[in-house]
Amino acid sequence: MRIAIFGAGAVGSYVGGKLIQSGEHDISMIARGDHLEALNSRGLKVSSINGNFEIKSLFATDSPSKIGTVDYVILTVKSWMVAEATKSMLPLIDKNTVVIPLQNGVESPDQIASILAPNQIMGGMCRIFSTISEPGHIDHFGSDPLVVIGELNGEKTERVANIKIALDNAGLSCDISDDINVSMWEKLIFVGPVGAVGSVTRAPLGAILETSQSRQLLQRLMEEIFEVGVALGVKLNKGVVKNSIEYAEHSPFEATSSMQRDIIEGQPSELESQVGVVVRLGIKTNIPTPAHEYIYSSLLPMENKARGK
Repeated sequence: MRIAIFGAGAVGSYVGGKLIQSGEHDISMIARGDHLEALNSRGLKVSSINGNFEIKSLFATDSPSKIGTVDYVILTVKSWMVAEATKSMLPLIDKNTVVIPLQNGVESPDQIASILAPNQIMGGMCRIFSTISEPGHIDHFGSDPLVVIGELNGEKTERVANIKIALDNAGLSCDISDDINVSMWEKLIFVGPVGAVGSVTRAPLGAILETSQSRQLLQRLMEEIFEVGVALGVKLNKGVVKNSIEYAEHSPFEATSSMQRDIIEGQPSELESQVGVVVRLGIKTNIPTPAHEYIYSSLLPMENKARGK
């Protein structure tokens, strides 16, 4: 199969690197800036709790037209870049191409569907702690990564089975979800509050959990997302908040989210797709979200500054 990793940063480079390492498929990476330059000049280096590896030679570009059409596009750009990235990926797309978004947030499939045919989109999510420690070098830490994919209508299709096999054979644990919408909301219930509390406290996850007030805020944010999701008809398990807290407790003490790191560094972040979205959907469903409103209003000035507003 021909697979393009669109947005090969901390997550996409790890996923793409594992697929290249397996040697089973034709993998292309779409990246940018210093990271792209390093991928082309030195290759990819991955430091991982599951074993370090290096790929000396790979195909990376910032121009999708140099790749041509592919079977799958694994989309790993930040959430605010989804619409722009979808327009840019058109040279990769033919009538049989499938796009799988793995970024944080629950709105990506709808954003992609505003540009591509809805039947060319799957749902997806990825749980992984990874950063770009320097251009061309990915650091994966904390826990085993998990990719979850599924057709948006819940069907078990050959194209879902084929990409699962490719990911599994590359050493990337992959599950097929019966309801990928639920899976994406479950991830939001974890990653959104972790990033939100981390951003206002400037503290890692372990310190947040050790402090009763910040721990309570973390849990309340999770509960608000659950309540909004249920009001929208998402079939969330009643134990998802408890499970998310337990997952946090088993995460590395120094764990931080990408949104938190971006905000602290003064970079544009996923504030809108991880926090603002809950405020907006809470208004839509008449579900109060005071904790999210507090976080959103607290962080919005920094977000606007990072975006030059």
